Amino acid sequence: MITDKEYPATHSMATSWYCVDEDGNVGISDIDDNGPVPVGEYRQNCVDEVFYEDFTFDEAQFKRLHLSPDQISQMLEPMDIKDVWEESVIDNGQINVSWMDVIVQIDMDKFDIFKKAHELDASPYHPLVCLSEELGLFYADFFDNKAGVDLLEQNDVVKAKFKAPHFEYTDEDDKEEQERIGKENKKFPVYIYRQNYWPFHDPAIRVTCPTNPLKIDQLPDNIKRQVKALPVRFSKKEKIQLAELLPVGSIWSIRYVYDNKIWWELASSDGGTIYYNESTNVIIQKQEMDRYIDEGLAEEWEYDKHKEIKR
Repeated sequence: MITDKEYPATHSMATSWYCVDEDGNVGISDIDDNGPVPVGEYRQNCVDEVFYEDFTFDEAQFKRLHLSPDQISQMLEPMDIKDVWEESVIDNGQINVSWMDVIVQIDMDKFDIFKKAHELDASPYHPLVCLSEELGLFYADFFDNKAGVDLLEQNDVVKAKFKAPHFEYTDEDDKEEQERIGKENKKFPVYIYRQNYWPFHDPAIRVTCPTNPLKIDQLPDNIKRQVKALPVRFSKKEKIQLAELLPVGSIWSIRYVYDNKIWWELASSDGGTIYYNESTNVIIQKQEMDRYIDEGLAEEWEYDKHKEIKR
């Protein structure tokens, strides 16, 4: 890829990735378009895909997360099993969105019937994944498999159906909406830190604080290799400025020039102001940068004047 050329954005540039604290608790850092993001290899996508697809993905492709029965149970919200099938404009068949991305609890004595019902839909995009044999919980997708659902109902296979959990976030100033989403997000057994799109220099804010957090040893090896260790305790840290904790890049903020380098102005986790240089991973405190400015050694970045200076 050419790194000095602008490419049109065809999708969100937001990234999410796993991290772990000093207590071995797993977190997800959810950073909006303006960064920062860690340097080096890390697993990235939106929150739901980073966590949720790892939680339910087909084991034939890679090993899923090993959640405990308690962690799984706290994520589940019961649904009414009775459903209405509607005509689909897409394929002229019958679909039911209430059977899309569901978690079901079945009578394990009737597993063979359950498996047969699922196999009536041959789509490779609708995997059957056992979440907990002990609880009889499976992730399945029957939204366009009416014959399969009929077979389940005829044999009384499904004991309960649950909404598959999805992380939600709002920056709207709506207390009722924030309260609703706060209750929903408490179901996630991971700490989630969210940085807003604006103001883009602020720290990431903790938006979930699980009672039964996921531990690093519950992650499969392919994910463990990409987890970023942070020298903090998530339970004690409401705000995190990633530039204070590990080398980062892809920052977008007010820029200053000092020592022929670009320094990004960021808000520290304790409410102060710091200046971070990506190439050296060095931080300058505000008092020090102010002194450099007063002495004429530093100044705010200007395109025409400083465009040749690299990050």
